[in-house]
Amino acid sequence: MKKIFILFVLGIFTLTSCGRTHQEKEVSGNTKIKGTFENGAGKVIIAGRSVNRRFKEIAKDSLTDDSFILGFDLKTPEVIYLQVMPDRSSLPVLVEPGTTVKLHIKGGLDQVEFVEAGASTKSFKEFIDLLNSYRKKGEELGQKFQKAKQEGKDDEAELVREEYMNLEKEKTGKLYEMAEKNTGNLTGAMILESLTFNQDADFKRLKQIYDALSQEVKNSTYAKNALSQIESNIKTAIGQKAPDFEAPMADGKMLKMSDVLKDSKVVLLDFWASWCKPCRAENPYVVEIYRKYHDKGFNIIGISLDRPDAKDKWLKAVKDDRLDWYHVSNLKYWQDPVAKLYGVTAIPATFILDKNGVIRAKNLRRDALEAKIKELLDE
Repeated sequence: MKKIFILFVLGIFTLTSCGRTHQEKEVSGNTKIKGTFENGAGKVIIAGRSVNRRFKEIAKDSLTDDSFILGFDLKTPEVIYLQVMPDRSSLPVLVEPGTTVKLHIKGGLDQVEFVEAGASTKSFKEFIDLLNSYRKKGEELGQKFQKAKQEGKDDEAELVREEYMNLEKEKTGKLYEMAEKNTGNLTGAMILESLTFNQDADFKRLKQIYDALSQEVKNSTYAKNALSQIESNIKTAIGQKAPDFEAPMADGKMLKMSDVLKDSKVVLLDFWASWCKPCRAENPYVVEIYRKYHDKGFNIIGISLDRPDAKDKWLKAVKDDRLDWYHVSNLKYWQDPVAKLYGVTAIPATFILDKNGVIRAKNLRRDALEAKIKELLDE
C-alpha cells in the first residue's frame, strides 16, 4: 500500500467586510484573520496551529454579532487552523506574516468564501478544493466497490477498482500541473512535498519543479523536505546502484548490505513493521517465494520500522510469520536511517537488487515479485 500524500481538512474561503464593532476592536499580533459569520452570534472562533499533530490555540474570539477578528504573530508563512465551537468543525488557512485574510462564513466552516487574501493563500485554497473534490469521488467509488464485492460481482468490482486507479492518476497529474504553476509561492512547495510521498512519483519531474521554485520558497521547510525526498528517490531509482548500509540485527551485531550481496545473486530489501497490516498480509507470499528460490541464490534483508519500545513485537512478528531471513532494525519508526536513505515514506516497500547491487525493480507484489526474481536468477 502506498502512502500517498499529506491530507488537509477542507474549506472554501471568503467575502464581505467585518462589522463595525470588530473593525474598531484592538487585537495583538502582526497577522489577522477576520470577517463575517452569518448567524454566528454566540459561537466561538479559535485559531491554532498543529504542534506534534495536536491543536494549540493562538487566538480566540467570542462572537456577539456576525463579525470576528483573530490576531496573532507569525514569523514565516504557516497553515493556521480555524475551529468553531461548539460545532468542532475545522478549516486550514495558509497565512503569510504581516497580512490580513478576510473571510465570509456562511453555514459553517464547510461554507467559506474569500474576501481578501494573498497569492499563496488563494492557491492553497485551490489545492485543498482539488483534494476534496477527488476525495469525494474516491469515496463514491469505494462504496460502489464494496457493494459489488458484497453482491459477489467480482468483474464489476474490478472495473470499479480500475476506475479508482485512473482517478488517482488524474488527480496526480493535476497536482503536478498545479505545482508547476505555483513555483513563486509557498503552495507550490507544499504540493511538491505532498507529491514526494508517492513512491512511484516521477522524481526527475519533481526535481525540475523544485529547481523552478523561487529562492524564497526554496528556503521553506516544505521545499527542503521535498528536496530531501527527491534526492533520496533519485539515488534509489531503478537502474541505480543501491546505497550500501549497515544496521543492527536483533542480537546487536551489525549487518552490512554489501556483505549479503557477496553471497547472493538476487537480494530483496523489504521495508516493513510488525504494526503494518498490509505488510503482514504480504508476508506469506514472500515466505513462499523465499523458500522456493533461496537455494538458487535469493536472499532477503528485512528492515523493520518498528517503534523504539517494540523490539519484542518485531521479533514476535518475525517468528509468527516464519520470516527465516536476515532482519535489521534501528527501532526508530519513520526516523529509521535506512528508510530515509532509500526515501521510504510508506510500507510495505521493496527494492530488488541484482548480483551487482543494481536496483532492478521496486514495490512488486506476489506473482510480479516472483517473476522478477526468477528472471534475475536466470540471467
